[in-house]
Parts: sequence; C-alpha cells; structure tokens
Amino acid sequence: CKRHERGGSANLQCRKVSLYGLADRARLQEARARCLGELAVQEIKLAWVSRPTNVARGTSEVARRTRGAGK
Repeated sequence: CKRHERGGSANLQCRKVSLYGLADRARLQEARARCLGELAVQEIKLAWVSRPTNVARGTSEVARRTRGAGK
C-alpha cells in the first residue's frame, strides 16, 4: 500500500487487494489493517510536522529519557 498512497486513497488500494484474489479472508483483513495502519502513521507524522513546537518538545523528552536509561 505504501507506494500507492500518493496516487489515491488507501481505502481504494485496500479494495484492489481483494480484487486480485486473496481468497483467504484472514490475509485480506491483514492487508487492509496494514494499509490503514500505514495511513494512520502517515497522518500522525503530518500532524507532528504541522506543529513544530510539539516536535521540539517531543525530541527533548526522548533525549531526556535516553539519557536517564543509561544510568
């Protein structure tokens, strides 16, 4: 799904997966979940980029945690 996200909605791409004949419903559901999961990750990244103050705060918190973990 990743390579198709730019070209259209992830939902359509997930439907295409079913058209290509994944007979096993579990595999089909897994493919859909993967598509939607990747889309959610992209949305979260976009949200972080659109709010630079949160990014700065988030990176400093991570740095603090990693410094504390070494002790």
